[in-house]
Amino acid sequence: MTTSGSFSDDIRSAPVDPWGKVKARGLDGVPRERISTLGLTVDGFATPLLTIDAGAVAGNAMALEQWCHERGFRTAPHGKTTMAPQIWQRQMSAGSWGITVATEAQLDIAWRAGVPRLQLANNLVRPEGVRTLRERLQRVPRREVLVWVDSVAAVEALRSDAGPEIAVLLDVGWPGGRTGVRDAAEAAAVVDAVRTTTGVRLVGTAGYEGAIGPAEADAHAPMADYLRALLHIHRSIVQPECAGEIYLSIAGSDQLDEVGRALAACPPEDGVVLIRSGMSIVHDHGLYARQQEHAPPGVPRFRPALALVSTVLSVHEGARAILDVGRRDAGHDHGLPVALEVWRDGGVVERLEAPLEVSALNDQHAFLDVSTFSERVRVGDKVVCGVSHSCTTMDRWRDIVEISGPVRPDEPVVGLIRTLF
Repeated sequence: MTTSGSFSDDIRSAPVDPWGKVKARGLDGVPRERISTLGLTVDGFATPLLTIDAGAVAGNAMALEQWCHERGFRTAPHGKTTMAPQIWQRQMSAGSWGITVATEAQLDIAWRAGVPRLQLANNLVRPEGVRTLRERLQRVPRREVLVWVDSVAAVEALRSDAGPEIAVLLDVGWPGGRTGVRDAAEAAAVVDAVRTTTGVRLVGTAGYEGAIGPAEADAHAPMADYLRALLHIHRSIVQPECAGEIYLSIAGSDQLDEVGRALAACPPEDGVVLIRSGMSIVHDHGLYARQQEHAPPGVPRFRPALALVSTVLSVHEGARAILDVGRRDAGHDHGLPVALEVWRDGGVVERLEAPLEVSALNDQHAFLDVSTFSERVRVGDKVVCGVSHSCTTMDRWRDIVEISGPVRPDEPVVGLIRTLF
């Protein structure tokens, strides 16, 4: 990843924000690049605290890259998962083609961060947003941005008689789905519009299969049907209209094995297959962990990188512990946080045999049934939790405490990851 200006340096040298919720003695105002010299450990921070395991992040990035390399694919991981240029840079260093974003604001942040190749996995229809992108491409023509289109109106929004052409991917959806053309006739109409509209050029096809759900063994399963339809449109309608580099972009987070089987035999003329898997970089202890348990051999095994450290504030009825972590700190759209282990006096006193989901979340509290714990939980103990669908936890934190390995009370803190949601 190349950076424009000193964006990454600015993050590293910026002082720790005293108005944030990451608190430790002596931390306020310290340049972020000096945090590793302070001798801080995880147990020295106020809770709730979100930590990220740098070793897991690096391992996950390499696991996805290796899986894609073996199949002739490239990665364009979705940056919306972390919205952290520091992590994007590590993904790029591991071999990613570029970074995918979802909104005009995310595109702006990624451009400012110096990401050389970007994919906007949405239509861009706001006139000022289109003008800004075209002006940027005019100033820095070596950088590449792919924009999705799924209608004649979306193509028309990109029209211009001056300035560089905007490269577009045809977004292929399915009836009742989200965005994307619904059938070959709609696809042909949009491709015709690209051909006759000044200021745009067609470079490939994109699709999002994640919302379809897991495919069954039946060859007529919705996932398999969708991928076949996407490939048919790509080969019969899109490819003939492309000149130069061709792209075929697919998500891959939810059903990586199904996508791999469908696209593994793609001939070179199909172009560069881009896998946009976003969640793989941090994984989780919930939704994606359950999917991984049932994944067939050959699918990468990712490790959860995030952990929420909380404190027991109250214990009542002998078995109900109240933790100081709530909806302001943890995502809950695909399951509640799960307890993993208990700390006391700087050490681990219990590791649960299986993750135990909290029973409820309030704004600042979690309810945890501790009746099955072998160790009697006390006020002041710390409970480490995993999360599900990690991106909806990360967007609750401006700073995430970075450690080198799995979370432990005495694990040295090596830095802060800044998020820009």
